[in-house]
Amino acid sequence: MRSVELPYRPDILVAGGGTAGCAAAIAAARRGHRVLLIEEANALGGVSTSGGVNEWFAGLDGLGDIWSRLMADLERFGARFGRFYNPEYAKIVWQLMAEEAGVDLLFHASVFDAEVLTSRIIRVGGAAASHRFQVPANVFVDATGEGDLSWLAGAEVMQGHPETGCTLHMSLTFILQDTGSPVLPYLPPGMTPIDGQDELPGLHGGLRLADGRVYCNMTKVMGKDPTDPVSLSDAEREARRQLVRIVDYLQRTRFPTYALCSSGARIGIREGRRVVGDYLITEEQITGNAPRAVTDGIAVATCQIDFHSLTKPGHGGWRQRVEPYSIPYRAMTVKHLRNLLVAGKCISGDQVAQSSYRMTPTCCAMGQAAGTAAALAVEARVTDVRDIDIDVLQADLARGGMELDPAQHVAFSPELTPDPDKGA
Repeated sequence: MRSVELPYRPDILVAGGGTAGCAAAIAAARRGHRVLLIEEANALGGVSTSGGVNEWFAGLDGLGDIWSRLMADLERFGARFGRFYNPEYAKIVWQLMAEEAGVDLLFHASVFDAEVLTSRIIRVGGAAASHRFQVPANVFVDATGEGDLSWLAGAEVMQGHPETGCTLHMSLTFILQDTGSPVLPYLPPGMTPIDGQDELPGLHGGLRLADGRVYCNMTKVMGKDPTDPVSLSDAEREARRQLVRIVDYLQRTRFPTYALCSSGARIGIREGRRVVGDYLITEEQITGNAPRAVTDGIAVATCQIDFHSLTKPGHGGWRQRVEPYSIPYRAMTVKHLRNLLVAGKCISGDQVAQSSYRMTPTCCAMGQAAGTAAALAVEARVTDVRDIDIDVLQADLARGGMELDPAQHVAFSPELTPDPDKGA
């Protein structure tokens, strides 16, 4: 593989261009800093765009001006329908917002190495278009979803159930479009037909949106490791086989004139690595009587526990209302690394808590907080991101439309399970 010298000399490097990474990069760049955002796909937005997820599953208010701008611009395109939206337009909105802020974008690029010296990342190594590259920076943000950069830098990570290692299932979403006339369902040889809702592999789903599309988040791939290359490929294959069976079922039952229009460009990963930080968000914290606010809170999570069975197919699982709670800055600082922040679903928390705070709107708020903190670290010329002034960070976030008091947020719990299946 050939090496190439990239033209970027960033102050801040953000790995991962999903919702958290986009917000982090925009927040830092609009303060005048040089920011490079590295993304594996050909568009920004991650699971919420390339992954085909068309739904926001959390409260939508008080999450900062970056999130508000995303929603407003989707409205202008006519591409938002309450908490559902058209992800193709979200790709456009994220790119234009990043360009407006002055973010340098590198698509089709993966981080595969991190050079660490005296507990600081010096540079990251990556690959794009059959070329290796090395990029130094002062501060790094890991928004890869699976904690890739943190893991490469030697951070301690957690993954899956503490006893079995099983992670929450992966899903490949898809869209059906009305053809205007009956379609002929076809199930390839060797595939077992689905004859009832109880036989569906995952969520019941199949929701007709305001623009006429039918959004389906109905596949469920269990027992695969999203951080293992072979296992992840196997998961993609299994998901697409499930998709064929589900489409056949929907055409025979609820949507006889609809055909498959699109599916996610990559499978949706609910849970990969969780990076061990200076604070661990736990099930006990979010379900018990612990204070909902913390002194270093930099975002608020509102979503219910959304814990699907780790071993059983179907719609069952554990969905429980939780009152809004703070995301501490300490959950985004990485143990033993001084110039790395994490944002999004890979922050420091246990598996159950992660099932609540992993949602797209919450990830956006975390990203804005991480990007702002990274910018403050550069401006203050600190060598450790822990040394920034938390009061200054919180004040800046508040000016940017972030409501940091959990009591001012509303719990999001559209689906509860009175007799939940909490087992692995």
